[in-house]
Amino acid sequence: MTPVTTPSSTTPTPRLFFALWPPTELSRELYRLAGNALRDGSARRVVPENIHLTLAFLGSVDASFRECAERAASAIRSESFTLILEQMGCWPKSGILWAGSAQTPGPLLHLVQSLNAGLTGCGFEAEKRPYAAHLTLARKAHQIHGSRAIEPHSWEINRFCLVQSHARQEGAHYETLRSWELKPPAV
Repeated sequence: MTPVTTPSSTTPTPRLFFALWPPTELSRELYRLAGNALRDGSARRVVPENIHLTLAFLGSVDASFRECAERAASAIRSESFTLILEQMGCWPKSGILWAGSAQTPGPLLHLVQSLNAGLTGCGFEAEKRPYAAHLTLARKAHQIHGSRAIEPHSWEINRFCLVQSHARQEGAHYETLRSWELKPPAV
């Protein structure tokens, strides 16, 4: 899934990804739910401002790849949609506590497929596994307390973003570089 790049030895290449960013209220509620679900004190919750749904992880890329990726994103004509977050789970092998939907909406799959198709022209190799829409809520989690079902949270999605990850001593910081509006659904 890593694009072909030629990083310079003097200038670090930015780590980029495309994502959906939930509203602040939803991020805070997911953070709270993660705290209620975790028993393992070694788990590290993702801070509310970093909770997101990744569409495509690009990795460390150079300026020409970024330009190509932005052109690919600009060509997307996907519709806005609603995502219902109604379940929480833990992948013990990777230690990821996540929130997601029982069924991925068609417009979200279309957005991911369109993005991957456009990025292929930039040298991007899309993930081979089926797309699993999820928001990471904690890392180093090995089990959760309580049911996998959560009270449904409705998230109206009308844009997607290109984001840069900055590694810092206190943890990752994400910076939205650019965003693209999704068109209203056909009536």
